[in-house]
Amino acid sequence: MVPLTSTKDENEAPELAAASPREVRGLVELTERIVIGAYRGHPWIPRALTITLGVLVATCLVAGVVRLSPLPLIPLPLFAVSGYALIRVKAARSAAANRALVAWTGLFTAATLAGFWLISMAGRWVG
Repeated sequence: MVPLTSTKDENEAPELAAASPREVRGLVELTERIVIGAYRGHPWIPRALTITLGVLVATCLVAGVVRLSPLPLIPLPLFAVSGYALIRVKAARSAAANRALVAWTGLFTAATLAGFWLISMAGRWVG
């Protein structure tokens, strides 16, 4: 059973009290570890995101043609930003580019989510 309170002894040796290298110190470092670990550990992720983004763009284009309305085309500029960010994510392969990888992944995520939101708004306006 895991104790819910801290079991740290006040008389513990200072070298044992020092933070371990695997300890996360804040939300930014946690985000970096998750993003970098995912991209470095699973090289197929950028390809899957590219396919998903392509399906979203194709869906918007088909919806624009079928509905004969420009409203489903509204999210396309945001998906273009997502595509550019995804290209930059693929380019950030070196270990020195970890900060850039996190930044471009954040931009990709934000632009894609905003595009999803615009798709739902377009569906509400058209429907």
